[in-house]
Amino acid sequence: MLVNLLQNSIDALRAKSFEQEQPTIWIEAVSNRTGATLIVRDNGSGIEPEHLDKVFDPFFTTKEVGEGMGLGLAICHRIVRECDGRISVRTEPDRFL
Repeated sequence: MLVNLLQNSIDALRAKSFEQEQPTIWIEAVSNRTGATLIVRDNGSGIEPEHLDKVFDPFFTTKEVGEGMGLGLAICHRIVRECDGRISVRTEPDRFL
């Protein structure tokens, strides 16, 4: 799952031109008695609002033909759900959260 999330971040960074900042991926893990949280953030361009409700759908992609099958986040979603967890996306295009 982490590999899929990192690959999405890498792809997002490759698609953006950087002038004032460096392409960066942040990974944070927090655990406590009730569970764990994994946060993967990047300073790519973000996800457009009209795509947010589709990002976990199998075969949904905004990439060019031949550059992705649209399965990475769908696989992540399934793995997390099968482990009784939850996965979510927070984004604001062109702004680091």
